[in-house]
Amino acid sequence: MKSGLHTKEKLFRVLFYLLDATDEHHGVCVNEVIDHLSTFGIHAERKSVYDDFEVLGALGFPIGRLGTRPERYYLQERVFELAELKLLVDAIVASKFITKERSRVLIRKLSRFAGHRHADELSRSVYVEHRAKTDNTDVLETIDGLHRALREELQVSFRYFDYSSKKEKRYHRDGARYTLSPYALLWKDENYYLVAYDETADLLKHFRVDKIDTLCVERTPVLRPPRYERFDPADHVGKAFAMYGGREELVTFLCAERLAGVMIDRFGTEATFFPAGDSFRVTLRVMLSPNFYAWVMSFGADMQILSPPYVREEMREHLLCTVALYEHAEEKEC
Repeated sequence: MKSGLHTKEKLFRVLFYLLDATDEHHGVCVNEVIDHLSTFGIHAERKSVYDDFEVLGALGFPIGRLGTRPERYYLQERVFELAELKLLVDAIVASKFITKERSRVLIRKLSRFAGHRHADELSRSVYVEHRAKTDNTDVLETIDGLHRALREELQVSFRYFDYSSKKEKRYHRDGARYTLSPYALLWKDENYYLVAYDETADLLKHFRVDKIDTLCVERTPVLRPPRYERFDPADHVGKAFAMYGGREELVTFLCAERLAGVMIDRFGTEATFFPAGDSFRVTLRVMLSPNFYAWVMSFGADMQILSPPYVREEMREHLLCTVALYEHAEEKEC
């Protein structure tokens, strides 16, 4: 190996060794660093190791001393703190759009930043095994393509599927491709969604990224209708229920006092609450969909839609349809 390349490799070997073997409670002495380098066929002297420590410090990897005899050194600032790595691992485990195998690979890669003493603490394989995960192995490539389309403001086309009761893929529109203008990628309820404009329907639609098949980034520029010029992804997430699209409407609710926290968690603190006895009124812009009405129903008598009248009527129809499912059901023996 050429001298220059040997020197560059040596610096990285020192860094990776400190990253793997040290923390604020455990250090390595210079002789241990020299022995470690020798396993890679790299000869080092004590002075050169101290020089490496100085260079690493100048590059943003300060080396600390534990004050022991012999002197032991450790990496003071890591790329990720252990708590940060645990947070990232938990996010991977909770993400339904990442396959089990890809989840294991990502966790294994992140564990390299923890050092061998803490790598086991990042192991979440037992949780991965029992989580609902997609089996779409192309999902990360799909996400990469969608990011490219958003960056270059190009339309995308793809097929979209769901599952039948036989657990077989069932393609929407008999397998015909959607051609859409992407607006944003949103992460909600453990899933990743594409928000895109459908010119044929003239509205924004949502698509689960893990159910997108054979994505293609087209050469056609995106369409941006004037009414969506002020599209705000964060605001959009708050209006949609289970990421079902629908027409937007200003709806007034009457809520029991105990639901104040629920409404703040869902819509933020900007909404104005008007006292109404033991309850409060609030008017919010939402997307009307079956999931919206199901959400309202989940609070029973603690939440009521006051206006507009047609939304109240649709709520009533949903309730009647639900009641009808049980009114004529045959009684079963206990």
